[in-house]
Amino acid sequence: MFDYAYWLLPSTAIVYFGAHFGDSAFQLTRNNEPLIILPQSLLEELASLPATIASPQAALGRDLLGHYTGINQIAENNLHYAVVQRRLTPRIPCLIPAMERAVAAAFEKHFPSSDEWTEIYPSQIVGPIAAKVVADALVGPEFSDDPAWLEISVHYTEKVFTTAAILRMFPTWAQWVIAPLLPTARAPRQYLSRAKRLLGPRIAKLIELGDGAGWVPGEDSPHDTNVLAWLSSSARGRNRDPDVITQALVVLALASVHTTLLRMVSVLYDVTAAGSGLRDQLVDEIATVAARGSGGWGPDAYGKLRKLDSVLRESQRMSPPAITGMKRVFIRAHTFRDGTHVPAGAYACMPVHAIENDEAHTPDPERFDGLRNFRAREEWERQTANNRKSKKEFLFDTPTLTSLSFGYGKTACPGRFFASHAIKVVLVKMFTDYEFRFLPGGGRPQGIMAHEFLFPSPRQKMLTRRKKETACPF
Repeated sequence: MFDYAYWLLPSTAIVYFGAHFGDSAFQLTRNNEPLIILPQSLLEELASLPATIASPQAALGRDLLGHYTGINQIAENNLHYAVVQRRLTPRIPCLIPAMERAVAAAFEKHFPSSDEWTEIYPSQIVGPIAAKVVADALVGPEFSDDPAWLEISVHYTEKVFTTAAILRMFPTWAQWVIAPLLPTARAPRQYLSRAKRLLGPRIAKLIELGDGAGWVPGEDSPHDTNVLAWLSSSARGRNRDPDVITQALVVLALASVHTTLLRMVSVLYDVTAAGSGLRDQLVDEIATVAARGSGGWGPDAYGKLRKLDSVLRESQRMSPPAITGMKRVFIRAHTFRDGTHVPAGAYACMPVHAIENDEAHTPDPERFDGLRNFRAREEWERQTANNRKSKKEFLFDTPTLTSLSFGYGKTACPGRFFASHAIKVVLVKMFTDYEFRFLPGGGRPQGIMAHEFLFPSPRQKMLTRRKKETACPF
């Protein structure tokens, strides 16, 4: 195992060493602690390890300094995982009409209505839309329009990441001195307390109804088809508690808002930078799919937007939420099949950005090619008789050996299917009803890299105008 020490871990080091030592593990130092970067060859084995050996929840707590931000008490509970996987994902088609109505209303509220070019801050204007589009599915109609919940879902995430980014600039021994001086360090716990006061009474009422009257969430009621209701019904033991369920909802908001906001803004930048040709192809595809359906535009339309899906995957390859992935804290020591030994307590991950941008499987990786996966899928379909791949391997929401931003294997992000649809709903509205361009003399803005995390700049401006002839199918 190669060993390189850095007092402050530059993200470029992970990219560089990940590309140059792709077949070997290597070690860096982060905040006086070892950071082990594992090679892609160990992906399958790492993904198969149970949480009792290698814990992703503990890694999240360490990444976001949970003992300072309060994320530890949330990350320790995996209550939401099964509900998202078994209840939310199968019901996505039923949720899409409400998502479309929420997006239409949010654009009317937050986007300029003028057909003259108007300056906007994309990340600031899209942030509330990202929060709104996922709110119905998370907390239901009782809270999806509540300004208090929308503020919590956006700003809790912002304060957690800001606090962690600042504190991780300092060695571990200094963090306990600096943390009390940061206003952002107090904010996450305050937002969590506000969420408990806001959601707690509703959750307690549903638990009481379930215990006393045998209530279970209905299939047709919008008040029951949301994660809050499903958790209130299915939680058992010590998890059957309003505070615990609220914590699960807050961590889901943290994950979904960051993922959707980054991807919406990044795709907007990428498509604008690519020129009108790509944008026009996306708009034409939307119009074609809308015209093809016998009943008009419907929930199944989003799965037919092959070019838009390809753009999402390419955008995520070039600007992922984080340049590392498959993060684990090893609860017990483990020796991999190639002899790589990871001691108990060590933090390990994979250089997913380096893997996804390896020229061995991504030609010309520095160039954004929005239709890269669209063409690959078309070629696969022409050769499908002699190809063992599945068409799913070309999709934005499908992790593969070389596409790892959503994780891989049994611990892959359970909310990726919902996030994919939420992002597409917003982008369909965005590209069919509005035009965008960069400020004169400007190009595609660079994101903010804070350690391994990537964020869109909140101060970056663009120009937009509403089309005189809008064409949104919903």
